[in-house]
Amino acid sequence: MTTRTTTKIVAFKSAFQLPGWEVAWPAGSYEVITDEEQLDTSFAAFRRIETRIVLRHGAETRYVTVAPRDLEYALARDGLATGEKSLL
Repeated sequence: MTTRTTTKIVAFKSAFQLPGWEVAWPAGSYEVITDEEQLDTSFAAFRRIETRIVLRHGAETRYVTVAPRDLEYALARDGLATGEKSLL
């Protein structure tokens, strides 16, 4: 199967924490990597395999699997906490 990887940068204006995390991470820009596999259909269609957020602290880099809806919710909460209008 054909796979594709997309990368985007998300920005948090305040510290954030996702479900299952023991600590909050500071405000800043974070890389989010999504892997998808192509489905066997007559048109181009992909299914998400995994989404990871890249967490860097000093020389350490961690790739942590996240649920896209948890990430979207955290970004929406961050926007509301900083006075921005929600897109949801």
